[in-house]
Amino acid sequence: MQLKLAIIGCGTKATQYIQTWISRDDISITAIMDPNGKAMDNVCQIAAGANRTAPLCFASWETLLREQCGALDAVYICTPHASHAAQALLALELGLDVLLEKPMVTTVAEAEALVAAQEKSGKTLVVAYQGGLSPLVNELKAAIANQTYGPLVSINAAIWEDWADKYQGHWKQVPAISGGGFMFDTGAHMMNTVSKITSQPFSRISAMMQNLGFPVDVVTTVSGELSDGTLFNLHACGRAIRCVSRIECYFPTAIVRICAWGRWMEIEDAQGNVVRKEQEAANNLMNVFMQTRNGETENPSDVRQGLRMAQLWDAVKLSASQHGLPVTL
Repeated sequence: MQLKLAIIGCGTKATQYIQTWISRDDISITAIMDPNGKAMDNVCQIAAGANRTAPLCFASWETLLREQCGALDAVYICTPHASHAAQALLALELGLDVLLEKPMVTTVAEAEALVAAQEKSGKTLVVAYQGGLSPLVNELKAAIANQTYGPLVSINAAIWEDWADKYQGHWKQVPAISGGGFMFDTGAHMMNTVSKITSQPFSRISAMMQNLGFPVDVVTTVSGELSDGTLFNLHACGRAIRCVSRIECYFPTAIVRICAWGRWMEIEDAQGNVVRKEQEAANNLMNVFMQTRNGETENPSDVRQGLRMAQLWDAVKLSASQHGLPVTL
């Protein structure tokens, strides 16, 4: 049976997914919305190139949801961060399952409202953290829980990108729309994956931020401990080269490295031997969403995890505003 899907927001990230999803026989992209008509024209061209019927185009996301909800199964939301809560809330209210881009929301209050709406509706909401949905991340999570390499000793994570200059003037650098800077945008992948693999809540953190002349944070460093006492460091640098991440987990018998998106993992033993594993991302994201809504797997990236991430981000901002004063979550 085909998944009848609407897409709200047809920018770069959504288009990357559309190029993969459009050719799938189990998905029908029925309707799209973007304030930029050229972005929707581009999606229609992609559909034509794949010999698919062009989706219905809407200038208003609210109109799309209200008029098309009866013909849809789900909606993928890929819009500026501050728009996520209102759009996901209406979709749930109208009985649609939701694949929602990260970060789930920008405030704890929005996260709590979304938790309540999802539980009331009984519909599926999956937050589109590739790392949260990655089989490699889940493999590492199980290894930590089972102490495959012995007890986890510590975590050191970093993520970097040429973000500050690439997105200068973009909505990602408008605080009222983005909800934060590099750490809350690309860096959210790192924070979420560290949270997932440990299965432990963040207990206490100390954070420092620098804007480097930009309107939002560009460099952020967070040090802290998990509820079981495990120490960790998170470093996000938005004025660097390319877009790369490395999360290193230290054990008595191995070092395991994984990227924030769960695309690859390396396991190094005491003799320096390295085993590398890789995972494709675009189809995996949709596959896990479909498996979750069909009840074939437990939701690996749900609203509760989104709430924990909102609470962490509030703590990071509070600590940074007080020059690194420790904050208890």
